[in-house]
Amino acid sequence: MAENAIKVFLIIIVVIVAFGGGLLLRAFFTKRAMVRVIEIFYQHGAMGPKGAKTLQELGLQPPDFLQRMTRRRDYKQHALQILAKGGLIVGTEEGKVYLVEEKVDEKLKRSAHDFLSHGRPS
Repeated sequence: MAENAIKVFLIIIVVIVAFGGGLLLRAFFTKRAMVRVIEIFYQHGAMGPKGAKTLQELGLQPPDFLQRMTRRRDYKQHALQILAKGGLIVGTEEGKVYLVEEKVDEKLKRSAHDFLSHGRPS
């Protein structure tokens, strides 16, 4: 009886650790994608209403069904939504978007700058 209780307890612990690990991985990949999205806006000069670009021009258009089925998950769309909800990315009436540089957290700016200066890993 005690052996069964230990096995059940261990299974519960493994499930909790796996779930927590999954959440941590998602947070890590989302943060990395946020830095990459900010980098893309910097590279294209989309830093204000005058420099606004479409998502297609920025290479951030949502993937179609076939692309979603055949490629690894791309967290850039999720990061784009988070940045837009935070007011860092703003849309224009023409359907273009730009980054509000004043709202970019200094830590994210530094991460994006480091990412740009060291080059994108392959």
